[in-house]
Amino acid sequence: MKKIFIGVVIAVAGLMCSCQQQQSSETQGAELEHWNVVKDSISDMKRLQQWEAYVEEHPQDEIGWRNLYEAYVTYTYYTKKYDVLEQDGEFMKRVKEAIPDTYTYYLLAMQTSHEYNKEKKYAEEALKRLPEKLYEEDYHTWCRYFLWEDKDEKRLKDMLTRYYQSGLLSPEVLYFHYNELQGMEEGGIYLGEAEEDLIPKKMIQLVLGMHKDKVLVNRNGDWGKIWKACKVPGPAENWAETTPMDDAAVYWETQTLKMLAWIGDHSEHPVYFSPLNLYERLREKLPKELLKNLYNEGLLLRYSAKPYDNIAVTCRNIEERYSLDYLYLPFTPSNDDETYHSDATRCTRQAIVLLQGILPHYQQYDPQRCHWLSGVLLKTIERRLSNDYSEDGVKEIRQYYEATISAEQ
Repeated sequence: MKKIFIGVVIAVAGLMCSCQQQQSSETQGAELEHWNVVKDSISDMKRLQQWEAYVEEHPQDEIGWRNLYEAYVTYTYYTKKYDVLEQDGEFMKRVKEAIPDTYTYYLLAMQTSHEYNKEKKYAEEALKRLPEKLYEEDYHTWCRYFLWEDKDEKRLKDMLTRYYQSGLLSPEVLYFHYNELQGMEEGGIYLGEAEEDLIPKKMIQLVLGMHKDKVLVNRNGDWGKIWKACKVPGPAENWAETTPMDDAAVYWETQTLKMLAWIGDHSEHPVYFSPLNLYERLREKLPKELLKNLYNEGLLLRYSAKPYDNIAVTCRNIEERYSLDYLYLPFTPSNDDETYHSDATRCTRQAIVLLQGILPHYQQYDPQRCHWLSGVLLKTIERRLSNDYSEDGVKEIRQYYEATISAEQ
């Protein structure tokens, strides 16, 4: 099973939950913190000390231990003093002593385990103790687990149903993924870069019963299963050995593009993927021969070795298939930027980047449509700028604001 936490910082929902009370009636329980990337190691150290003090005073508070774990990972990761096996082992000894045989203990044991069999064992023990109410982070954890296991679609459907009914998934995220599916041709294959690209789409298929004809595969999954799901033969070439590893991001995107091309060249169905990093950050670094057959169709890129009029397809999607009002409607309170620390940020960024590609066409041939789409994008960009917590994100999005203003004129 793929590692979920080690070496990365996870943003978690800052919502209250019921957690194990200590014997003292004065203990109210900790709140699961919303974690951001913090480049200040002093702040990370203070947060670590804060939660160390908390669990010292409230040793049976499960949420306190979860916050301490996140503080521990964040601090050790950014200060580069992280011996995974040794430090994870020492940490889990403390957790086991404080809250043995609990959901939180087995959840953290799964996330700090470095052997597949142990990870699976701890995961199943945690699932036996699943709380009635879960955090959004937990839903993602278990949906990723079931997707990775790829054996029990019933459990995946049950978890996705709980997730949907909880109301914790941002409507913006769900609308975006629905629109992505909406623009795909019947029987189309979608290659996701991570489980996060598949979870909302799987929810649409398994819970809402829509777009069930689309084939969803994860590039991080077992390659044999990917070829089988796409009904294509497996390649003889070992891509892991033929792709340079100098830059990890370029390596993985190159692998994705090779996989995309292979499936596209051997399948009778069109193949699509979400270019989260490709368009702006890595485009100049990737092999040009792997980029030449990619066509923007509005919200997804489609692979095709045969040239075609993707402008017509993009116009059709925008005018007949997509519902773009979700891009600027206030699904969350204006003073609550929780959404902008989640997948919604990635979705709106991708929509802004890809949809702007059609503005010059509309500007020349359909000024009224250009005015409408520019207005949608400007509202979306302004909303992003007012909520974006990243200086780089603001700089990146602002250039699209200026380009959209130009198209309006």
